[in-house]
Amino acid sequence: MIIDRLHAGLAGYSERHQLAAPPDRVDGAIVLSVDGRYRIYCRPAPHGDLVLESKLADVPVNPADAEDRIRTTLMASAVRMMTHADVPVLSKNGQIILLHQRIPADASVDEFESSLNNFIKSLADWRRIFHIL
Repeated sequence: MIIDRLHAGLAGYSERHQLAAPPDRVDGAIVLSVDGRYRIYCRPAPHGDLVLESKLADVPVNPADAEDRIRTTLMASAVRMMTHADVPVLSKNGQIILLHQRIPADASVDEFESSLNNFIKSLADWRRIFHIL
């Protein structure tokens, strides 16, 4: 199963919560859907680490609005960086703001689950920052 090859903490989490085996994806990601509100991609990273990724918001097409959204993101990130493990990033095409959080390769199931729960709380925080209900 792909989960077993990806990350031990994620594999244990899947077993603990009796999640169905995910379909194989070309990019190697496992997709978790949480409460029907959050879609979290668990992506393989170098050295066996795992990156949690979720969409925060689109970058507006209007340059002034885009600048405002990016400024808000940078300011909020600066305030949060000392107390939160998540980091906002731009997508490769620069059109979407994503949230990333890295989980070490040796994270246990409990550590993975704790990180995932913190990531979900951060997604809710960011939705409030961006005024997304």
